[in-house]
Formats: sequence, structure tokens, C-alpha cells
Amino acid sequence: MIGQIIVTVPQAKQLIAQAILQLPEVKHALGHGQVVLKSGTTVSALAEMLGVPPMRLGGRIVPDGARGPRKMADAPHIAVVEQGEWHNADNTLPEEIVKMGPNDVFITGANALDCYGVAGLLAGVEGGSVAGKSLTALWTEGIPLVIAVGMEKLISGSIIEISKQTGRKRVDKAMGMAVGMIPLVGHVVTERDALEILTGVKTTVIAAGGINGAEGATMLQIEGERKQIESVFDLIVALKDVPTCGNIESRKSCEIGGPMCPVHVNCLYKQQNK
Repeated sequence: MIGQIIVTVPQAKQLIAQAILQLPEVKHALGHGQVVLKSGTTVSALAEMLGVPPMRLGGRIVPDGARGPRKMADAPHIAVVEQGEWHNADNTLPEEIVKMGPNDVFITGANALDCYGVAGLLAGVEGGSVAGKSLTALWTEGIPLVIAVGMEKLISGSIIEISKQTGRKRVDKAMGMAVGMIPLVGHVVTERDALEILTGVKTTVIAAGGINGAEGATMLQIEGERKQIESVFDLIVALKDVPTCGNIESRKSCEIGGPMCPVHVNCLYKQQNK
């Protein structure tokens, strides 16, 4: 049986979160190790499924640029889940990372994905803040990295090559904070992968974008047994009005004089304010 579906961006975040919880390495880490969550809207959706409060969002892309939060909300940005319990690791991540090993998992979102399966994480502060600086330990110590990223973030070109061209201090003027790119290599999970993980269908992306709430949406053709196809439609219908996840207070974007202004560089709005 063949079906065609539309997955909006908020629906995709929920599907990706559900699918990541079904990954063998994540199931193993939840039972026998640690799962470290670096906040983003998709990761916050996953975190909430594990009993973590809505997470504090950091940098984001909004119509007027790459912005930070208006204020530092009282919510975790980095959370560690272990044996059904969680704790805030905002101030302890470097210490947490050095204790991790192959039985643990680090889960992050991304800002871009290329056709080679490499994801990219934008960095608006030096080194990508504490989380960015800690990422290298994942590869050197053999810690599994899971990357939650929607198909709306698929870009042309190579993220490796793009990372050579970007850089906060190479930019003279930017809408919001100037950013660099951190390449990420790990287990990428998109909404396409999510549907295959959750239902067993074969998926093919056949279109993208739309209007009236479908901006950034993905159109997929799905193939499988009738029961599998019906389960996909049930999943999509159940997520019809799902909201964007993450701490509500931290969704408000920065203003001049905000907490991140001192570390953001070459921001158009800061330049205009001089």
C-alpha cells in the first residue's frame, strides 16, 4: 500500500523525539547509563517525554535574525537523565562528559543538515559555549551522539566546506549575532527516519514547503502494509495541533542590553544602537 502525507515542523519534532526513544543505544543508556540532553525545541520535546521540565532555549533563528533569549529563564539548558531521574547540568557539563562512555548517549539538535549526513550546529558565542566546547570529547571517548534534526534544515552544499567559510569574527555585519558552524557527525534522526523507526514504512521525500502553517513542512510518500500505513496516518492525526516545545519564557528573543549582548559579535542591532 502507498500513501502520501504532510508532516509540519512541529509534528516532525514530536515524531523525531518519539523515534529517538526507540533507538537501541538510547534504550540501553536509559537503563544502564546516562542520557545527556542539549536543549533545542526537538530535544525539549524528547526531554518532556522523560519527565524533564520544558528546557531553556538558547540561540534561535527568527524573522529578524539569529537571536538569543531575552533573559535566562529558570529551566535547564543541559539535562542528564539517569535511572529514571534527571538533574540540571548547565554548570557541570565538562565534569559530566569526562565520566561518560560507550554506554551513555548525548542528544542534541542541529541547525543544518547536508546530503552527506553531516549536521551543523551554529555557534553564536566563543567555542559554542560549554556544550560546543564539550562536543569533541564525544568522538575522542567513543560516546554515541544522536542528532535530532528536521528535514526543513536540509541545505545545499557540504557542511564541512561551509564551516570553513563561516566564523563569528569573519563577519562584519549580521542580522542578530554573527555565527560560526560546528560540524556534527553522529546518528541523525529526521522525520523521515522517525516514521521508518516507529512504523516500519519505507519513506520518500517528494516535496517540501507550503502555506497556512505548512511552511517548512515535508511531503512524504510512504510504502508498507496497510496496517503500517494506517498507523502513520494515526500518528499524524494525533499530532494535529501540537505546540512547539521548550520553556515559554525562553522563547522570547533578545533585545539590546540583554544577557547575551556582551558575548555576541557584529550584531546589526547593536551597531545601530551605537
